[in-house]
Amino acid sequence: MNSPHSAPLLVPSRRTFLGLGAAGLTLPFLASCAGGATNENAELGQVDFNAPSKYSGREHNVVMWSAMGGGNGELIQELITKFNDSQEDIYAEVQYQGSYEESGPKLTAALQAKSVPDIVMFADTWWGRFLLNDVLEPLDDYFDDEFNGSMYQEQLYNEGVVNGSTYWLSYGRSTPLMYYNKDAFAEAGLPDRGPETWDELREWAPEITKLQVAGKPMSAHAFNPGDDWPFMAMIWQFGGRISDGLDIQIDQQGAIDAGLWAQEFVFEDEFGYLSQSPTTDFGAGVVATTVGSTASLRGIYDESDFEVGAAYLPEQVTTGVPTGGNGWSMLKGVPQERKDAAFQVLKFLGSPENAAAWTLGTGYLPVITEAANEPELAEVLADDPNFSAAADQLELAQPTDAVRTFVPDSTSTIIGGIQEILSDRSKDVETVFTSVADQLRDGTEQIQDSYDQWYG
Repeated sequence: MNSPHSAPLLVPSRRTFLGLGAAGLTLPFLASCAGGATNENAELGQVDFNAPSKYSGREHNVVMWSAMGGGNGELIQELITKFNDSQEDIYAEVQYQGSYEESGPKLTAALQAKSVPDIVMFADTWWGRFLLNDVLEPLDDYFDDEFNGSMYQEQLYNEGVVNGSTYWLSYGRSTPLMYYNKDAFAEAGLPDRGPETWDELREWAPEITKLQVAGKPMSAHAFNPGDDWPFMAMIWQFGGRISDGLDIQIDQQGAIDAGLWAQEFVFEDEFGYLSQSPTTDFGAGVVATTVGSTASLRGIYDESDFEVGAAYLPEQVTTGVPTGGNGWSMLKGVPQERKDAAFQVLKFLGSPENAAAWTLGTGYLPVITEAANEPELAEVLADDPNFSAAADQLELAQPTDAVRTFVPDSTSTIIGGIQEILSDRSKDVETVFTSVADQLRDGTEQIQDSYDQWYG
């Protein structure tokens, strides 16, 4: 079973356009089961697992819920098999739960049933919702000299730290990149680099559209209709935010300017379009540029028969680079011996050797700093400027806007607004974004008190 994403097999969709109503309805009720989960006298049971005979009878069993299918899921399984073969006390089992949006409601149901996994993979836009319900285990007391927060890339690590405690350990982390077709750029007489600003892309677009693909003009840029993450970056670049904390700002001028620019680029200039799968179209050579995850790079390489370039995101009035991806959390209320065993699995995955293998196999950023010094990864970073661009751009990156992390239904609401303005030229950007903002404010009101308890 493959995770839905524009990059074939390699990366699950960051934000599949699914209704998140179930999650939005059930998450507030976690307060009732969270109280039981955190009660010292109450322990959560373990979901079923199926240990192969060679691992059966071990003293401890750890169940991991993953949102990684396809090639990434296979690599996680390889690493966990390596863990199981490296010692004889713990059996770890990875269970694929579908996309981030599918796995979140499943965990809600598991918590309510008081039968849970030991480790859960959360997207950067999901873990905070469970934090607010106080069901995540602080990890700092498990750290030792061999494995602790200082091993991580500082910015990525700090995204999982709240009030001095660590609740979410970065794993498959990414930033968006501007991918461009080097061959098409050369044929169009353009520089061998990404556009430095969105306006520069507009200046280049007439030369790109002179090129023919199957008898039709090549498009200059493909926008993604099912992912608000790259469009959030564009909003930042135009001087706006979706939210500052939980202060909703998508109806303010910077966001409106970004929406107007994109709408004009698509409908008035006819230089771009809304693609159902931008990286697939890019790999097929029908569009010259698109914005995609750093973790899309290997998939794009596999799908392309031209030379691929990967560049920093364009600026406009400022830079704007959001981090994204996923990380691991443990759950409160699980018996201590299960938590101790689970942390040994996280420690294994966080070794420089295994972290490097994960980055090499997926294209995700090296979240463990020493992983970049592992020989094979060091060679790739030195030899492939596209690969190193992802790591280098991280110094410009910021965490996602908080509304996406904490407010249920927020990403689908934002995506709906993006789809409206880029699929219908008659839609007024300010009107659409005002409607989006109103919906986000309604969602914010429902979680504001819990948010303030953690972040106030």
